[in-house]
Amino acid sequence: MDESTADDTGTVGTGTEDGVEPTTSAPGRLPAAFYRLFSAAVVSGLGDGLRYTALPLLAASISDRPSVVATVTVAGMLPWLLFGLLAGVLADRADRRSLMWITDFTRSLLIAGFALLVATSTMSIWLIAVFAFVIGCAQVMFDTAAGAFLPAVVAPEQLGAANGRLMSAQVLTSQFIGPPIAGLLFAVSVVWLFVIDSIGFLVAAVLVLTLRVARQGPATSGGSVGSDLMDGLRWLNRHRVLRDQSVLYVAMAFVSGALLGVFVLYVKQDLDLGGFGYGLLMACFALGNLVVAPLVPRIRGAVGDRVSLSASVVTVVVTLTALGTLPHPVVAGLALLLFGGAVMNWMVVTVTMRQEMVPDQLLGRVTSTYRMLGFAANPFGALAGGAIATAVGIRSMLLVGAAVVVVSALAFRRGLDSQQILDDEPAG
Repeated sequence: MDESTADDTGTVGTGTEDGVEPTTSAPGRLPAAFYRLFSAAVVSGLGDGLRYTALPLLAASISDRPSVVATVTVAGMLPWLLFGLLAGVLADRADRRSLMWITDFTRSLLIAGFALLVATSTMSIWLIAVFAFVIGCAQVMFDTAAGAFLPAVVAPEQLGAANGRLMSAQVLTSQFIGPPIAGLLFAVSVVWLFVIDSIGFLVAAVLVLTLRVARQGPATSGGSVGSDLMDGLRWLNRHRVLRDQSVLYVAMAFVSGALLGVFVLYVKQDLDLGGFGYGLLMACFALGNLVVAPLVPRIRGAVGDRVSLSASVVTVVVTLTALGTLPHPVVAGLALLLFGGAVMNWMVVTVTMRQEMVPDQLLGRVTSTYRMLGFAANPFGALAGGAIATAVGIRSMLLVGAAVVVVSALAFRRGLDSQQILDDEPAG
């Protein structure tokens, strides 16, 4: 079978080995192993929410220079750009469950050590930035392994539901629950904030360690890292649906970066709102993520991949156009709600499609390539959005962003197709 049409999801754990939980269960019912993985995601998502909020606050307590404080954020994003592809190779070479629990255990130790430093030494921006970078490297490894591991936990037909639940839990804990708790803990005790974060990752490590699925052997050919890396890139380049989908993802991430990079100025200058209004509007974006995530599998099942992904693209274009032409707080709130929902719909559908289409032995590398492209496009979008907004205004920049999405969707429309459509085409 040609790799571009392979239907092997690499599902593992359907045997009857002792100590292994089968991935099959009652129709529509996710297996027990998934709920252990789900619990680990909830705990680590809460820890992420605590840390994402605490590090900028800690940096701001040392310096009030925006460029200096931003160093911490940049340091946390760099690992995806520097090591994302290498993490994919490692996720295809090693047992993914082991990678996940070892990474979480390592994060627990690192955060505990940082808490000790906070308690006993004078903090500096560079120390915080180094910590953010190291933790970011660990997160790259965990996220890559986890994205490729899920098909070993649930049956192929359950991937959509599993991804929807995992992503909604991560949004809820990291964007809604974690940040306000972090704000309260930061005011009480910065040290205890990081101690709690460390304990959370220790709990997550134990939960993943006790997952009972069949151990995965090395999936790569055993060649050099460079050759394994090129194998993944070549496979993705030959797969017309996922290749074009990756380009569309870059365009969407680029435009999202442009929007979010200047949105605070849009709120202040065009909507005449302050910090509270900005917070409410950003909450609308997160709420859109949260509401849509569990609904995506049903929507996808009812209308298919092409309609689901096309709906995301159309919604992004409409919301950007509305923000650019109708600067009103109510319109902005509705637009951000829909924009967040469209982004989450795209994420759940495309993650599930990759898990369904990509052979297991390549899933880590393809996943890491896709995510690295998005992480690279987002900050470049923010920089480009700022430059365009300076030249022609924020509202005009938003209309340019809508046009970029339209042109990309038309030029790379194969990325909106499903595997079934590709399989049904005549050869030649």
